[in-house]
Amino acid sequence: MKVKKYKELILLTFLSLIINFSTINNYPVLDRDEARYAQSTKQMLETGNYKSIKFQNSLRSKKPVGIYWLQAITVNILSHQIFERDSSMKYNKIWKYRLVSSLFSFLSCLALFLIGSKVFGKNRAFYASIILNCTLLFIIEAHIAKTDSVLLSFSIISMVLLCGYYKGIFIKKYDPYFFLLWICIGFSLLIKGPVLAFMIILFIAFIVCFKRKIIWTLNTNPLAGFLILIIMIMPWFLSISFTEQSSFINQGLKEDLLNKIIAVQEGHGAFFGAHTISILLLFFPMSLILLQSILWIIKESKSDDNFLLLAWVLPNLFILELIPTKLPHYSLPLYPALALLSAGYLASFDNYQISNKKININVILSNILYFFSFSVFLFFILKSIKQFSSTISYYNLIIFLLFLLYLASILINLRLSKVKSMYYQVFIACITSFFIFGFLLPKLDKLWISKNILEALKQDNINLDSDYIATIGYNEPSLIFTLGTNTKILSSLQEDFFEKKLYNYIIVEKKYLNDFKNLFKNKQNVYVLLDEFKGFNMAKNKWVSTAIFKLK
Repeated sequence: MKVKKYKELILLTFLSLIINFSTINNYPVLDRDEARYAQSTKQMLETGNYKSIKFQNSLRSKKPVGIYWLQAITVNILSHQIFERDSSMKYNKIWKYRLVSSLFSFLSCLALFLIGSKVFGKNRAFYASIILNCTLLFIIEAHIAKTDSVLLSFSIISMVLLCGYYKGIFIKKYDPYFFLLWICIGFSLLIKGPVLAFMIILFIAFIVCFKRKIIWTLNTNPLAGFLILIIMIMPWFLSISFTEQSSFINQGLKEDLLNKIIAVQEGHGAFFGAHTISILLLFFPMSLILLQSILWIIKESKSDDNFLLLAWVLPNLFILELIPTKLPHYSLPLYPALALLSAGYLASFDNYQISNKKININVILSNILYFFSFSVFLFFILKSIKQFSSTISYYNLIIFLLFLLYLASILINLRLSKVKSMYYQVFIACITSFFIFGFLLPKLDKLWISKNILEALKQDNINLDSDYIATIGYNEPSLIFTLGTNTKILSSLQEDFFEKKLYNYIIVEKKYLNDFKNLFKNKQNVYVLLDEFKGFNMAKNKWVSTAIFKLK
């Protein structure tokens, strides 16, 4: 009987273990954000300085300290001698850093179910948790060691609680829900700055505009809540030096936040509507459910539940579309609301409000769009295999089998009930997750330049010391994380530089090769070619050739 009572939690846990945890150790560190976060955390662990955020000798102040603390705690625990025998490499395993994202992705699903059950009903919350867990962007972020999965957890808890306050479900001023709400907002500020705070402001503004209701916000006791935020944030900010405070204000708030709002940064611009299109593609495979729910959402938009969820999505999506800098993961905090809207559509079948097997123009169009989305997905997989893998030879068969698997979704959706169709999409999500992170990424060997360099160096010297490694040209963060913190990045080749210190290994990108050879042509010290590689630099979106030279 106890198992039956907790069947939803057991199923969500099992699903999360399959999708979000089982494949985080199968592929190398990714450039650039993941490698930067992991390397900065690694330096905290190496130095014992948990206040300052640094990448090598440079301050890294684009994000607050929260994510680094979470990663440091996790890696420290998993690097204890009970778990890790090889102490020299204990901070070099990227899966330990990714585990934070996996854990918080699991927490997101649990929070959506447990708190969502109180606000939106148990069935709807359960379906929404499953849908969210099976969306492609959610799965991707659960496999990357950065802030987005962590922010999502705090966003879900805060936004669903606010929906509960609006509906009058939570009314006491100092109950556990009050503290949970404000503590989550505080943690979100420590993780990614004021992103969630802006979402909440837009959510409340939308409700005020369309419902003319604002008194409900007083139940959250905002004055006491702001005091909690100050108590949570100020100790860290005051503990760091004035230089670091200034760097955080300039880099974190001005460069990383305000500049992205004003103009396109780092070449990540796109047209108005790009986020909407990316949602339709990255909500896969649950986009089949989302697309079919659109008409139902419009018809039921006046209900409190759907109105609140639209208040969560519409104003925030509109602002995201207006912001010049666009990246797909910016819309991740909207996915729980979209999952709840899709789940409401499914739950309506349980209540027999609408026909379960009715096929109309909406169903037909949604299946056509779904066919288009998985065709685009398969095209990118095929292109990736052809360009970046030298080991996968039977890719046509793989693509054909995936095509049949995804095509079956349409047939099942048209012939069986919508709830059964959703469970087939869960199966699709599990297969897709295993395929991408367990099979595809590890075999895209031309992407993993830093890993290939490490393997070549390890074959020559198993006891590498990053103090005696230098690199010029190719200097991505993944290389520093992989080889070691003290790897020297050279900005130019100067004749007197190598008289100050000789490096056992020097990594040279092709465009610097002639200068490097000329520099050592008549020198007493001789460097010989150890190995060379050609690979695709994802961060710069270009092919690069690198050579490793060894001091003879």
